[in-house]
Amino acid sequence: MKCPYCNSEMEQGFLHGMKRVAWMTKKRKSETALNGDDIVFEDNAFNDFIFSGYICKDCKKMVIDYSDKNIKKAD
Repeated sequence: MKCPYCNSEMEQGFLHGMKRVAWMTKKRKSETALNGDDIVFEDNAFNDFIFSGYICKDCKKMVIDYSDKNIKKAD
């Protein structure tokens, strides 16, 4: 896949992590301070999360696929 930012070739792989993954509309000091505009992708204290995607090592950007995730709006 070509990088949409710099047109270099991207490397396919996986983003791994633990606990909660959330998209926040504003930078906050705590991930627990979610508001109604935020989206929670994964919220599990016991299992790791895995997202498939691509990374560009030239311009340091990632393209992440979350189409297989059951996302929910924050409460």
